[in-house]
Amino acid sequence: MSNDIMDLLELYDEDSEVLESSTEGNKKSVTISKVKREMYCRICGSRLHSKGTFTRHPNNQIFQGSFILEVTLIGRRWECSNPDCDYKETDQFKFIQRYKHNTTFNDISMIQEMKDINLSCRQIARRYNVSDTYVHTIFSRYVSLRRLPLTSIISIDEVYLNISPKFKYALVIMDWTTGDIIDILPSRRKEITSDYFHSIPKEERNQVLFIICDMYDPYVNYTKSYFTKSKAITDSFHVVKWILHLIRIYINQVKKRYQERDRKALEKKNHDNNSSIEKTKDSREVYILKNADWVLLKNEKNFSDYKGRKWNHFLQQYMDRYDWEREFMALDPNFKKIKLYKDLYETFNGQFVNNREGASERLDELITFYKDCDIQIFREFAVLLSKYHDSIINSFRYVTASESSRYANKLRRLSNGPMESFNNIPSGYRTQSHGIDDFEFTRNRILWSYRKDAPILGVPKSAAEVHNYTGKKRGAYKKGKH
Repeated sequence: MSNDIMDLLELYDEDSEVLESSTEGNKKSVTISKVKREMYCRICGSRLHSKGTFTRHPNNQIFQGSFILEVTLIGRRWECSNPDCDYKETDQFKFIQRYKHNTTFNDISMIQEMKDINLSCRQIARRYNVSDTYVHTIFSRYVSLRRLPLTSIISIDEVYLNISPKFKYALVIMDWTTGDIIDILPSRRKEITSDYFHSIPKEERNQVLFIICDMYDPYVNYTKSYFTKSKAITDSFHVVKWILHLIRIYINQVKKRYQERDRKALEKKNHDNNSSIEKTKDSREVYILKNADWVLLKNEKNFSDYKGRKWNHFLQQYMDRYDWEREFMALDPNFKKIKLYKDLYETFNGQFVNNREGASERLDELITFYKDCDIQIFREFAVLLSKYHDSIINSFRYVTASESSRYANKLRRLSNGPMESFNNIPSGYRTQSHGIDDFEFTRNRILWSYRKDAPILGVPKSAAEVHNYTGKKRGAYKKGKH
């Protein structure tokens, strides 16, 4: 019978052949046997005699669309014909290891399933009728992804993985041009990054021209310690995020002021009425501060989300965007100035395409204005802008994306936007995993799901290489009730 089906199923073994093949519904049954041939003793060279056949039934293989393959293997046991030789042998199939129940096809299929970062080892294990430990081990044996080469523009940021109390934030390095993840380090601590970056040849590090990062000083200083030919770029998103954080704090202070007023009013009411009411619903002012902070925090171009008049049950009136603005602005005399000053920077941030000289001149004007203004948070903002002046100006560089990028031929500003988008993947993985303690597995799992055409090892690691032996004695196994 033709062996094309073995090639189709990736059950590679030139010494085997298909004896039978049948299909019933979504199940295909295949019987495979070793090709008949003369066998000779590996010790004395005498012919081996067959001592009968045996059958093996590996776990069913599952394909996309729930297609199931049931495989039956037929082999022989052999014994040396030389009465003075005790050599014995049993037929082995190349596509399944001795004493194992899964073919290499099943193993590769499970690894391919791991491309979906939303699937846990347990979910994949249930589908293939194996343990989640087996899935974990197979993946670790076949997948060990290397660092990609450094490029001229890289993004650096941390992501919260909480591997251990010491290593809470992993460091992610991205090729900004293509969006590929160059590598993930277990920590952003200097004790990790110093050895790592210094292990990369200096010639390769000198190819890096720009490092896009937030305002974390160690990242900015990478241009001095590791990438001496590069310039730091402070991501514009993080600058705006910084001032919005201060504005949010100010709004909360105003809200607490009204809540304190309401608390004192309630205490007086309880005293006058000899009552003991502990809490009442929010006052009108507190409700508006809780629900309309977008008036200060959002950019006006996003106010279209609040167009149209809608009935508000709490306020008992129809409210549109202008009503919310009017009500919110009336709650503190500084709100109008805060909005004006914030809008000045956001307007500046959206101008000066590839015009760093114009951006530098305007930034100097803003710093002078903020230093002399009457709002404390913007005087603090001026200090920040002065400190990161050059790296902020560097962010006003625009480049045309390569054809291989998803932003092909578009003019893009250097920013950490792609990195912020990627960070949702490891963050989501950490959440669904309910904690992470194996960094290497986590790193390879994330890279495997994100990289295109990521290779697997031609020669897989041994089980001993991927097992983490703790030295602790395993407790008694308690079989669960089913």
